[in-house]
Amino acid sequence: MRKKRIRIRLLIMAAALAVVCACQSGLAQQNRQEEFPALAWITALEQKDTGTIKAELNARDEAERQQEAQEAQEAESQDGAAGQAGDGGQTDGPEEKPTDREGLKKRFGQAVIVGDSVAEGFIDYEILDPSSIVAQKGLRADSAGPDIEKALSLSPTHLFLSIGLNDLEYCQGDSSRFVREYEARLQEIRDRAPDLPVYVNAIMPVLPAAEEKKPVLQYVDEFNAALKELCDRWGIPFLDSGDILEGHEDWYQKDSVHLTSEPYTLWLARMEEAAGL
Repeated sequence: MRKKRIRIRLLIMAAALAVVCACQSGLAQQNRQEEFPALAWITALEQKDTGTIKAELNARDEAERQQEAQEAQEAESQDGAAGQAGDGGQTDGPEEKPTDREGLKKRFGQAVIVGDSVAEGFIDYEILDPSSIVAQKGLRADSAGPDIEKALSLSPTHLFLSIGLNDLEYCQGDSSRFVREYEARLQEIRDRAPDLPVYVNAIMPVLPAAEEKKPVLQYVDEFNAALKELCDRWGIPFLDSGDILEGHEDWYQKDSVHLTSEPYTLWLARMEEAAGL
């Protein structure tokens, strides 16, 4: 009987000791969680599958990224507001004219552009009204007389010429022949309308793929140099806007010669600036 009582007491003591250890372990875990807040989150994630864990991690990263972006945007807005307050709300430089198509059409309402298929893009993409364009595919300096006559009959306030692409092939790379024909057209204009402001556009550059297909197209720079010299002699503004196409091969059509709609408003803005429209 005495041995039985001793065993009972030992069992009771062991049970009590287990309860104390469990409580201490629970308190220690609770203390660790309080000391390290992320521990509870990690412990909870251990009970989930890897797909859920990855999704939650991505969600947390995205939330942090959006928060940082929002803070940066708010800081930039505050800096901009401070800058405007500091200079009285004024900005440096001249006010830029809007390049919307309706505004361009209005400002070019009394001007006329004579050109080839590249210039036809002003009509095809509805950049200008048809009344401001006299253009046709295949137009050359030697054959542009009737088109210039038509343009002059419209009594334009400004005349822009965009001719030369087809002359590259027609003149077989002979820039002097091209210039002779071009000068003849300038003389016709001067005879008919001596006070009319005239502006000559350079031939727009083509891509290497077009030059490989038609080697005469490689003379674009040479023809433009000769055309600029002609304009200098006549005192006519020469507008070389080819730089707007640099780094934009995607602004060319598949033939690597004709253009998509994107550069036309930029090109027109160059003409507008030169003429003060």
